[in-house]
Parts: sequence; structure tokens; C-alpha cells
Amino acid sequence: MTVIIASLFLPHQPQFIVDSFSDAAANLANSDLVKIKEPIVPTPTAAAIPEEPASRRSVHRSSISQIPNRQDSIISLGNSNRSNSSSSASNNSGTTVVGSSASDNSTDEVISSEAFIENLTTGIPSNNSYSTSGASNETIITDGNDSSMAKEKAVITPRSKTLLDIKDPAQAALQHGSKLSFPSMRRSSQVVNNHDRASLLKPAEVFAHLPWQIVKGSKGNIGMFNAVETALEEELICDQKTNDIIPVSWVGTVGVPTDELPNNVVDDIVKRLRTHYNSNAVITDDITFKGAYKNFCKQILWPTLHYQIPDNPNSKAFEDHSWNHYQKLNQQFANVIIKNYKNGDTIWIHDYHLMLVPGMIREKLPDAKIGFFLHVSFPSSEVFRCFAQRELLLKGICGSNSVGFQTKEYSRHFLQTCNRLLMADIINDGVKYNGKMVRVNSTPIGIDLFKLDKQIKSKQTSDFRKIIRQRWKDKKLIVSRDHLDPIRGIDKKLLAFERFLIENPEYREKVVLIQICIGGNKTTRNDYIERKVTIIADRINSLSSNNISDFSTQHVVFLHQEIDRNQYLALACEADIFLISAFREGMNLTCHDFVTCSMDKKAPLLLSEFTGSADLLKGGAVLINPWDIKHQAESIKYALEMSTPEKIRNWKSMAKAVVNNDSDHWVIKSLQGINEAWEAYKESSTVTSVSIPQIIADYKHSSNRLFILKVSTPPTSRLISALTDLISARNYVYILSHFSKSVFEGLYSRVSNIGLIAENGAYVKLNNGSAGWYNIVEHTYWINQVCKTLDAKIERLPGAYYKIADSMVRFHTENAEDKDRVSSVVGETITHINTLFGSKGVHAYLHKGILFVQQTGLSIDAIQFILRYYSATTSGSNSELSIDQKVEPSIPISPVKQPNSYFNKHNFPDQAIDFALVSGSSSPVVEPLFGVINTEVNNSSLKFGHSIVYGNTLASLANEHVDGANELINVLEMISSDDSKET
Repeated sequence: MTVIIASLFLPHQPQFIVDSFSDAAANLANSDLVKIKEPIVPTPTAAAIPEEPASRRSVHRSSISQIPNRQDSIISLGNSNRSNSSSSASNNSGTTVVGSSASDNSTDEVISSEAFIENLTTGIPSNNSYSTSGASNETIITDGNDSSMAKEKAVITPRSKTLLDIKDPAQAALQHGSKLSFPSMRRSSQVVNNHDRASLLKPAEVFAHLPWQIVKGSKGNIGMFNAVETALEEELICDQKTNDIIPVSWVGTVGVPTDELPNNVVDDIVKRLRTHYNSNAVITDDITFKGAYKNFCKQILWPTLHYQIPDNPNSKAFEDHSWNHYQKLNQQFANVIIKNYKNGDTIWIHDYHLMLVPGMIREKLPDAKIGFFLHVSFPSSEVFRCFAQRELLLKGICGSNSVGFQTKEYSRHFLQTCNRLLMADIINDGVKYNGKMVRVNSTPIGIDLFKLDKQIKSKQTSDFRKIIRQRWKDKKLIVSRDHLDPIRGIDKKLLAFERFLIENPEYREKVVLIQICIGGNKTTRNDYIERKVTIIADRINSLSSNNISDFSTQHVVFLHQEIDRNQYLALACEADIFLISAFREGMNLTCHDFVTCSMDKKAPLLLSEFTGSADLLKGGAVLINPWDIKHQAESIKYALEMSTPEKIRNWKSMAKAVVNNDSDHWVIKSLQGINEAWEAYKESSTVTSVSIPQIIADYKHSSNRLFILKVSTPPTSRLISALTDLISARNYVYILSHFSKSVFEGLYSRVSNIGLIAENGAYVKLNNGSAGWYNIVEHTYWINQVCKTLDAKIERLPGAYYKIADSMVRFHTENAEDKDRVSSVVGETITHINTLFGSKGVHAYLHKGILFVQQTGLSIDAIQFILRYYSATTSGSNSELSIDQKVEPSIPISPVKQPNSYFNKHNFPDQAIDFALVSGSSSPVVEPLFGVINTEVNNSSLKFGHSIVYGNTLASLANEHVDGANELINVLEMISSDDSKET
């Protein structure tokens, strides 16, 4: 038994290294064979190094120099190029942009790139080495100075093949063909013309001899990796029944281009990952990976999931071709998972990169236990329907047993989208699609509080805190940390800060905003956003009357690079405000870090209401609308002037939420949700053929029997005869249907003492021969409003019509003229009605091509009423129920969680109902009744119970099935025949 976790990148990834100052490094730096990153500390020279030394961790140094006119920027080596570095730019207004790439396209003066870090490291004791949790492009700061004078190693990666901009299908087909058509790393003619010595080498020759090691990767979902790692260390991933520890294996790509690596090197990497790190590598070609990740995921999926619909795609062929790459990559993941799967394993698939994988696995492994978790936001159905591949994406996700989201809002959006686009019915926070129930849960991911607390209390962080307090003495610090992309709202944040300073000039020399921007690679970097925020920052800094060349006197310090982990934690600890203004975000763990860091200062958190964390921390955070610049500026002032008691009260509320929803909680609840969903799926999949001898035996050993039969069509003469024979003094027989009261009475007028449940439970006629109907439905005022909605839909779908009953509305589309529009109109109608009327207990669902709109839970209300009636009459008390009265349900409507107890012998021991049989085709009306019977039998409250479904048995709660209505009549006839023989 293993938990197989699939994510785009593996948590451990290969790393190639070379001496920074060697001739080979110099030659490689001038070639197009590789990308060379920042120097790192000395490492062993063995060909393969299995473990990452603790001292390898480092912090970013902004000695970044980009070589123009290259497919991918090459990072310079050593100190030789630092005088030409463009990583820190000071513009005319004096704003210092550390690690920025904007200077490539500007005339700004280039200044020292180490300025900010030197500001934070001056005065640190010489025997300290400051380390971070391991991002790439980093170097260690030792003895308060740059360690580049020591012997260094450079991290290098192969260059991936170029993915051309696809303009037409012919070009797409050409690129999709032979990989040899695009030898992006073989620049033969250019090499000769440029006398590029290093490029004369073949890539395979270069990487055949370079040493490599496996290290903790800098790519991928680090929060998820850390959460699982912590759960493994604490032995929390275990069998729920035996408490045996369950191992974890990973499936993902290796994080580096592999086309130009020698086969034996790739094989060695794959083997070492499998044997030492429980990781199964997905090896895909560079073109497929770039098309799937860089194009489809980052340019189509990512922005749309965050409500940023791309309005200028390169071409239809671009989207179609990148979709082909996305499908191919997902299939490769599915193949690796299937190959390594064993019975009893749990498959846990993560994030939007792999939306198709659950469905692909389900096709090959129909009984597998599969969970899917989406770490980003899930938009409303109106936005998701903009995807050209919307149905395929939803069907892929619905291959899971359990689907997890960060918030209830995202879960609700997913349910509504499936309801609208797939016309799948929504039952108890789940999706019933293609005969299978998919559970939908919301469990926010969290952080490891103990590890973070240890880092906060470390000497390194404490030393940095002292320096920060000294550098910005008597200043209020507003700290922000974001990726530099359009959804983070950095420009709106700066505009709000600018307005705050203009409207409150008394704060101009008292407040500093430190904006840290991470994610500086070409895939995630947005040069337009960077230039925009830099201009705003310049304008803000021009408000100062002081010398703004010093960091401590600037209004805005803009850092376009990740800084040391301890430096960041020190800033968070000393922050007087932490500001997050994202337009959309799944779950922002940065604010969770801040709450923990702010244990001493209890500083306010200004948090965008459109982040997943806002739902979790709303009890203590100051929620802002990032588009409302005025309100955001006012919130900054409000937070700065917040009283100490209010700060403490707010912080306690947030801290409680962070503690209760830490990383352990997320892992445990997520895996528990997958297990519970799979158990329910297996239970619904084990419907056995009905055993007539068993039913007859149970019937004989019972005294009072209840039969409820769901019949959707007019009765045949054979059914009328079977019912007549079955009814007796101790046999209470009821027919449940959608028919109206008057129609129902006419259809069964020939059967004496038959009980009727009309309009799916809205009205009940008892089997005592009385002429009256009992009203179960609570309200019907919503019918006129629903009809107005349907009138608008009929205008768009000529030929469609609806029928109004006393408690329901039925929408028919069988006569619609435009058959192609039926699905979209019906799906839109379901979503519209459920959104508007769901809170009023009204639900729209599709059954056998007809859209029903009715109050929820009526069939459960009806059976409760019937049992309450028999509990009164059979125990000798008088029933005072009046005709046409409003009958309130005596218990909450939840047949599975809170089953009724009317079957319990202790309620009326002399003449209890001890036999119940419920039958019908699977539908939202009869399935809750199956659940009631099963629960009562399991709880020993009912002596004999039979839930029998006919037709489709997938995802049914029934325990038995018959092939159809005729076989059910056979069962009833055999019961009556055996009963008559005894009498």
C-alpha cells in the first residue's frame, strides 16, 4: 500500500555542476549549449552525488547579467562581469530596483547590485553563514561578505529546444514531427561564423562528463512538498484502520530539459531518483513539455483560472497545438502512474497541470482510489465555460473519487460548472456524473508552524531583525512579497500607497514600503508589469525631501529577486503592516507565515478579499478590494493607527485559524477525504442481484411491512394485479411518483387501500381509505419566479415548454427545434436556478431528459410523515393529523448522517415496522430512501430491509438490483404467492 503523489515537478531534481573559473566553464558561458546559473559553494567532484550537503543552501545575490539576443539568458560567472551587472538599477528619481530585468530596455544608471543585501549584512558576526530553504540562482553570504572569492561551482542546465510560435496548422504539424527538425542546440553555421569553440562540442559530450547531484528542487509546489515531507517525518500518513505507516512515492518531471542529455545519464538520474528518493520520473521531450507547461498551462489555463481571460491569443492553431502537448504530457503521467500502481495504492494528483490525468487513469484502472487537488482558484462557470476544452477538462477531473479545493467558494464553483456544462446532478456536496459519485471537499493548505517558529527564533533571523530595526529606526514598515505577474495587483498596491502618502503627508517620512518580487524567470516574468510598477515607485519616491539614494530614506524599496529566507522572516517579524493585494489567488501561504512571524508585534494584515486565505483569516485580517484604491489607502492608515487591543484581538483570531489549518491538517484531511470517497464508491459499486428466497424468508419472519415503490409511468394491468394481491392488514404499500394528485388517483383508482406519494413526496395519501391528501411541501411561492426564468430560456430555445404542478415545475426540451443548443440552455438553466433558489431549499436536476425544479428532501419528509402516522396508530394512540395540513419534518433532512428512528422497536414495541422494501430506478428522489433503509439496517434499528434498484446501478446506494420493472413485479408476485399459501 503506497500513496502515489503526482505533481508536475518532482521534489528532488538533478543538478549539473562545473568549476566557475575553469576553462570549461568559460567556454560553456560563451556557448548556447547550456544555461549557467549563479556560482555556489564548493561541492564534491564525484560523478553522482546522492545527498545535498546542508551547507549548500544559500541566498540570492543580485549579480545577474543577461546576454542579449539569446533564446534564453545566460547567467555570468564569477566577479569578472559584475561591473557590468544590470541586476540593480537606480533611475533618475533614485528608486533602487534590485535584481531587475527592466534595465535591459532602459537607460537607467546601473549601480551596485549588492547594495540591499550589504545593508542587511553589515555588522553580522563573521562566524555566521546565512542560508535559505533552497531556491536556485543563489550564493552563500559568508562572514558578512560575498563568498565569490572562494573557489566556486556553477549550476548549469541543458538548453531546452525552441518552441516556435505556431501560426498555422502546417507549421504545427512540421514542428510536431521529427525532433531532428529543430536542432536548437546545434548551431553549426553560426558556430563556424562566430568561432564559438565551446559550441563545437556536442551536447551529449558535454553532459556525459559533467558531475551531477540530486538536490531539493527549486521548481514546483514547494508548499505541498514541505507539507508532505512534514507529514512523513511525523508519521501521519498511515492506514486509518491499522495505523501502519504508508510510504509515499512521487511521480513528476525532473525539472531540467532532457533531449540533449545522453541516454545513460538520463537512465542514471531516473534510477537514482527511484532508488534513493522514491520518485518515478516522467521523461518527456522538451517540445512537449514547453508546449504543455509554458504555452497551455501558463498562457491559457493559469490566467483564465484567475479570471484573466487571454484576449489576444497568438492564433487558434497555437491553442490547438499547445492543447495537444498538454494531452500528451498528461497521458505520459498517467502511463507512469499506471505502470507503478498496485492494488490498494492511493493516487493523489495535484494542480491544473494534470487535470486530465484522473480520467486517463480511471479508463485503465476503474477501481483505483484517486484524488485530485487544485491548488489555485476555480472560477465561476461563466468564466470556465470560456475554455475551448471545458468539457474534457471537467471530465478529466471527474475521473477522481475525491476532488479537493482550497475554499468552499471554489468547491461551489466547480459543482455549479459541472452542473451547467456536464449537466451532472449535485447531491450532498458531490457530483453524480456518468453513473459515478465524485465527492467534492474544501481543505485549505497550511504551513509547518514548528519549523517556521524554529527559523524565526534562529540566531540568523534575530541578527537580521536587529539590523532592520537599526536601518529603519523610527519608521513604520509595510512589507509585501509577491510574484511579479498580472494577478498580484502590485500596481494597485503602489497606487494605493501613493494616494495614502499624498492624502497623509505627515506619514511621508515615517513609512516605508518594502516590495519583494519573486519569480524572475522568463516564463513568469512580466516586463510590462515591472516597468509599470517601477514608474509608480519612482513617482512615490520623488515625494521625499531627503536623499533617496539610501534605502532607509526611500518610500518604496522594490526588490525584484528572492532574498535570503532569514532576511525575509526578519522583515516579516519587524513589519508594522503586511499587505497582500492579489486580484485572485488560491491560498496565499505568505500571510500565514506573517501571522506566525508577528507573534511579538501583533501587526495588522491587509489582505485581498479575493484570495483563498481571506476566507480563512477573515476574522482578524483587514480585508481590502485591490481595485478600490481609495479604500485600500484608507485601510493602510487604519492599520497604522489601529489600537493595541484590536491588534491583539485580530492576531489571536488569525493565529487560531493558522494553527487549526496547518500543513498536517491538510494532508490528513485530504487523504481521509479520498479514502472516504473511495469507500462510498466501492459500496455503491457492490450492488448484488436480488435474492428472492432471502426476501421471502425475511418477509415470513416479520410482522409489519412497509413497501415504497417508485413508479414513473402509468401502471400496467399486471402491476395493478400484483399490488392488489400484496396489500393486506400488515402490508403498507405506497407508490411514489411525480404525477399530480388528481392524475395519481385516477391511475390507481382500481387498487383498494393503496397509499400514494404524489409529486415526488410533496403530498401523501394514506392507505387507510381516506379521500384526503396531506401537504408535505413547505412553500411554493418560488414557482412564479422560476417560470419567469424559464420563459426567457424558451425564447432562446423554440419548441421547449414547461409544465406547472402544485409543487414543481418540469421543463421539457424533447420538441426543441435547435437540438444543438439544448445542452447549453439546460445546463445554464440548472445553474441559474440552483444559484438563485438554492438557499431557499429549491433544487433543479435533470432526470431522463426532463428538468425538474422542486423543493429538496420531499421524499424524506414524506416517509417521515408516514412512519410518524404508523407510530401513533399502531401504539394505540389517536392520530390527530388533519387533511391538507402543513406537516413539518420532525428531524433535519439528512438521511445518511441523521437517519430517522421510526423503525426502532423501542418506540412501539408491540407492533413495530420490522420489514421495509424500497425500490425504483436511481434518481435524486429515491436514492435518499435507499440510504435510510441501509442505515437503519446497519444500526440494527430495522430488522429486515431491502433497497432494490433497477436500471443503472452505478453510484446507487441500493444494496440489490433487478434488471427492470418486470423483474420487480416478479418479486412482488412471489411474495404474495408465498403469503397466500401460508394463509
